Amino acid sequence: MQGKDDLPLRIEWSHLNKVYTGPGDASRERPSYRQTTHTGLLDFSTSVRRGITVVLGPEGAGKSTLLRVTAMASVPDDGRVTYEMQENERYVWSKSVAAMGGIPAVEPLRGRIGYVPEKKRSNREFSLEESLFFMAQSYRIPQPKKRSAELIARWGLAGCRKEPLNELPESAINRYLLVRSLLNEPDIWLLDEPAKGLDEFGFELFCQELARRRSQGLVMIATNDMELAEAADDLLLMENGTCRRIGKRDLLTASVPDGTVASWYKTMQTFSGIHTRSK
Repeated sequence: MQGKDDLPLRIEWSHLNKVYTGPGDASRERPSYRQTTHTGLLDFSTSVRRGITVVLGPEGAGKSTLLRVTAMASVPDDGRVTYEMQENERYVWSKSVAAMGGIPAVEPLRGRIGYVPEKKRSNREFSLEESLFFMAQSYRIPQPKKRSAELIARWGLAGCRKEPLNELPESAINRYLLVRSLLNEPDIWLLDEPAKGLDEFGFELFCQELARRRSQGLVMIATNDMELAEAADDLLLMENGTCRRIGKRDLLTASVPDGTVASWYKTMQTFSGIHTRSK
């Protein structure tokens, strides 16, 4: 009998495209009201498997867009995402699936994905404890109150469990979002700059969780934190919405003298003419 660690657990992106449209620059002396477009993903095609994949790239490379689409929080304009959870269990997310009312077809998958977005804030007036309890109920988790209480204690949030989410300090809201993404023990964990805003204790807890999940599921981390990137099994380098390079971290970083992700990334940017910018 196959154990959970033996399941294929694979995500494949096939010719994904995503373009955003917005207003022109209104800050100029004579502002333009023409619509402008920004490419999030451009014919993006590759695949990842179980383990930790760190997604790198400069601002505007499409890292956040890739995670949003993969988390099914956004619909691609073209192409598809295929999730292979185990033998004979596959799900597809695409514009046609969403347009044909195919949301119920992927609903079982939603409960197996944990997602932490780039923008980490909440305007809700629910308390942290109430929010996690309601979320656990929505996932139909057995003993939702017990599950949420266990995570609150594990992540050091007991002292602010009664506080409204919109009044939590940045370090607490960041830990809360990580806890929320873990309520359902997801097979796929998608994290957009997860270490940003975490205090030292929160970062330590996050690293412990990351180590625990390395062999248990598929983890994707979009980040410009080179220290965090060292935790990767695989590296995925994005540029202008495309996949420029993907491979095992050890093999890719072997091409630079000190063998670090930071040096490899800097070298790749030098070759492409792209300069490092904060995300």
